[in-house]
Formats: sequence, C-alpha cells, structure tokens
Amino acid sequence: MDLLYTDVPLALALLGWALLLPALAVALHAVRDGFLKGSAAEHAWLGGAAAVALLWIFQVRVGDGPSFGLLGCALYAMLFGRARGMLGLTLALIMHTALHDGAWLNLGINGMLFAVLPALVVGQMLRTIEAALPHNVFIFMIGNGMFTSLAATALTSVALMATAVGAGAAPLAADLGDYISAALLLAWGESIVSGMLFSALVIFLPAVVLTYRRDLYLPVR
Repeated sequence: MDLLYTDVPLALALLGWALLLPALAVALHAVRDGFLKGSAAEHAWLGGAAAVALLWIFQVRVGDGPSFGLLGCALYAMLFGRARGMLGLTLALIMHTALHDGAWLNLGINGMLFAVLPALVVGQMLRTIEAALPHNVFIFMIGNGMFTSLAATALTSVALMATAVGAGAAPLAADLGDYISAALLLAWGESIVSGMLFSALVIFLPAVVLTYRRDLYLPVR
C-alpha cells in the first residue's frame, strides 16, 4: 500500500502510464453500448468506488516493513465485471489520491496494480468457472466469492508488495518472506469477507451483480 503515497522512479511511473491508458481505452470500448443499466447498478458502481477509496485509508505497518491493508478490488470487479470493474477501481484510485494527498506520479503503475491486475484475474476466473463447472447458482457464489476473490487478492497483494519494495517505495526488510506470508494471510481473510458479501448481494440484490446471469445459473423450470 506504500505505492499510494511514495513516488516510484520516473521510468517505472512512465511505464505504468503507458500500460494503463491503453487498458482503460479497451475497457471503455468494451462498455460503449451500455455502461450501466438501471439506477441500482449506477448507485452501486459509484458508491462502491467511493467505499473502496475509503477502505484504502485503513493500513497497518509492522516493524520496518511495507504497510498492509484491505483492497476490496476483487469484490468490486466480481460485481461489475472486468471492464466496468477496471474503470471503477481507477475512479476509486483517483478519488483516494486526490482526497488523501496521494502520489499522482504513481497513478499509472497504481492503476495497473489496483485496477487492471485484479480486474483481469477476476475476469479470467469468472470465464474459467463458467466454462469448467456446472451452471449452478451455489457454484457461482462459492466458486467466485471464495476462490476468485482469493486468487485476485493474493496476486494483487504480492504484486503491490514486490513492486513497492523493488521500486524503493517501501523499506526492504530482511524478513520480506514473512511479510509476503502475512499479506497472503490477509488476502485469505479478505476473500472470506468478500465471499459472504458477494453471496448476499447475489441473493438479495442481484441487480447490482452484473456478472450474474440469472438465465444461465437460475433458469425457469
């Protein structure tokens, strides 16, 4: 989470911008025919972005190592899909950077790590589960709510820590392996919470779960 506030080397920052802008352009093109349908989805998309930006405030640092925090990226992408999730997480990143004196130079690399990476992982996992497993609403909720969330959160956490340490944005501790283990443990806890919230939304408010296809997972008998 140190990348939110500590500038990275200019070359890495420019590389992040060079990768982020095309990714956002592709995401915008993917949703050109209808970004959000219905007021519930619109409110959830905007409110979710604000909630994720607020979630990133709460961080903890153990000793001299990198800081840890909950991400919320996987749950957001699971609700709105790859393209909309990518755009919404980028919006959350812009809000957090503007409101909490973040590092604007890092917006490109942060966008790749906080928005593009988890959205891509979630998108791939959603397609894999849909293609490989039976089309059952419980498999959709548990498979994505638990395993998709865990995969996206764990990969994002490790990528954030490795990039922060490698770029000098976080102190390099001798026990870096222990910090990575702690990040993975936190990712496991976050995936459990995300899975419960995801399942509850699928049941009680399916209109905001844009990745849920009722005709596929709960067809009329």
